[in-house]
Amino acid sequence: MIINLMNLKIKYSFEPNCRSGFNQSHPFPEKITPMIEYVNILTVEGKSLVFREYGDAEIDQDLLAGFLSAFSGFMKELSLAEIKSTQTEANQFFYTLYQNVIVVICAGLTDVPEEIKEKVDIVSRKFADAYGNVLKEGWNGERSIFHEFAKVIDDVILGPIKVSIIGYGGVGKTSLLKLICGKEVNLEYIPTITADIANYNNFLDPKDATRSVVFWDFAGQLQFSMLWQSLLKGTKLALLVTDSTYQNVTESKKIITDLVKKYYENVPVLVIANKQDLQNRLSPELVEKLLGLPTVGMISINREYRATIHEALRKEINKINQKEGAKK
Repeated sequence: MIINLMNLKIKYSFEPNCRSGFNQSHPFPEKITPMIEYVNILTVEGKSLVFREYGDAEIDQDLLAGFLSAFSGFMKELSLAEIKSTQTEANQFFYTLYQNVIVVICAGLTDVPEEIKEKVDIVSRKFADAYGNVLKEGWNGERSIFHEFAKVIDDVILGPIKVSIIGYGGVGKTSLLKLICGKEVNLEYIPTITADIANYNNFLDPKDATRSVVFWDFAGQLQFSMLWQSLLKGTKLALLVTDSTYQNVTESKKIITDLVKKYYENVPVLVIANKQDLQNRLSPELVEKLLGLPTVGMISINREYRATIHEALRKEINKINQKEGAKK
């Protein structure tokens, strides 16, 4: 699928399983992540089937119990699939009845109602698609059968993990993306125009694959560097690719100091010391010392390095999930 961005084309693909200065403006506003406290899926009798907690605040169990007990009254007013809301001093509650299952999302007071309602709708429909027949045909009361749905909730509530692959032109960003996704690498250099985007998380252990992982491969040519700041928005992990030459490594410091650290200081950066098969390469250890960031040696045109990049990505994605994933 082709997406147009600022009159430039981006190739958007889903897999199965500036030295001259950076843009100083923010043409696209940063999207604020909703402060979801928890998601609860219940039977009409009030029995919780799936509960996912995301907020740092302690859940007031008495308040929660009282809220749930009041659902019998809410149900009299609630039409099938209608999404309604109520509010306390601390939170907003959005709820719906869909195929005899109640879906509740507790959000912060500043969250946009329409965004939360959309999540309620998505969660309820996905749950019905996955377990509607089970509940209709006579559920035996065993809640463990719903455990896998927690991953679906995480993906809806937290959104995909955006991994941005940045670096100057010709360092091997696109071949790295193809290596990650298990695609054949074209040895002929073909410059990327703006960005290639691929959705791929098959490198994760099944128990850790709770969210989609979306890779953005940015064009490295100077004429596109003004777009990097905007394209980086929403990034959870940046892969800074160098060709391991002294000149490129030292020039890549500008990307770190003038872009990542200046505008996205909380985004972790993993350096990829690519082209370790070249004679004039710097070792990954020296690249790490020069840039002051964790570094992984790589030959992105060699499929034997696929396990190496997958292992590095697993570690970083797990850190992200531990930081912003569900509490339970």
